[in-house]
Amino acid sequence: MSVPDRHHILAETYQKQFIAEGKCVWVHDKEEGKQFPTQPKNSTVRTGFNTALLPDGSFDKASMETFFSTLETEYAQIITQFRSGFQTSKRIGYAIAFMQFQAARSPLVRRFMTDLLLQLTPDDERLLKVLQVENVGIELLRRARAGDVDAKTKIGLHSTKHIVDGVSNALKGLWYRPIRLCSPMPLVTSDNPVIYFSVKRQNGKVQTGLPFEGSRVLCFFPMAKDILLFGDTERPPLDKLMNDRPSQISNSIALVKRLNAVSAINAERSIVAPSETSLKRTMSSIAKKTASVSTLLEMYNQLAKAALYVTSEHWK
Repeated sequence: MSVPDRHHILAETYQKQFIAEGKCVWVHDKEEGKQFPTQPKNSTVRTGFNTALLPDGSFDKASMETFFSTLETEYAQIITQFRSGFQTSKRIGYAIAFMQFQAARSPLVRRFMTDLLLQLTPDDERLLKVLQVENVGIELLRRARAGDVDAKTKIGLHSTKHIVDGVSNALKGLWYRPIRLCSPMPLVTSDNPVIYFSVKRQNGKVQTGLPFEGSRVLCFFPMAKDILLFGDTERPPLDKLMNDRPSQISNSIALVKRLNAVSAINAERSIVAPSETSLKRTMSSIAKKTASVSTLLEMYNQLAKAALYVTSEHWK
């Protein structure tokens, strides 16, 4: 039996939670500048994206796909439970793990890890062997330095565990909760779906930046068109700490609108939306923006303001 070599960046079962009607999501392709409806099985797919290089020089198309597929089996059930209004520690733990591994599938995150390794690892292959770098790693570094784009992707793939550990460390100490959104505007997602940053108030103004030790960090992961996994390092009131209780409901249009805009501008290539209307609204909100540091920080500021307001309403 042949093993498929077309691999999803965004899990198929994940994308299905963004379907509004029928069997299709709407996708904006940044590279081609096109918008079109398609089934999740054909969305955010790339050939060999999760294919690993083995020590004997052969390719393993199945292992990572099988691992990700195993992780995805309970996803629809989790969303159904969150939509029913109940959250448990076990279900939230699963959602966090799913988010971390979905972050590791992001092409931008993989590319960042590859660029970091290329900067930090020595060029001398003899020294790499002394440092006990496996032959597979040495071969991929050699190809990447020669400009092989596929090798750069595979370095990120082989670094999945390190990426997950890095995301986990960056987001440690956060308190997570699912938010059920009753906004007329649905959430969208992208091939870089996890958003997090530090936030503080200075002179009465909200300021955002890179997360660092001791800072207050906010995290956003659109789990479905109407479910947001939200994390915050600020400890909830003591009488609100139980996870096994009804989840939050919000009708904040500002939160959805600002999160959608950030999701779209942070995407490497693909933005996935429930409908043509929601996709066009999202893309029009960033039509005149470029992903510069100043633009991103201003958009994070606006998102943080909306999130902090929703949080303050929840803990009243």
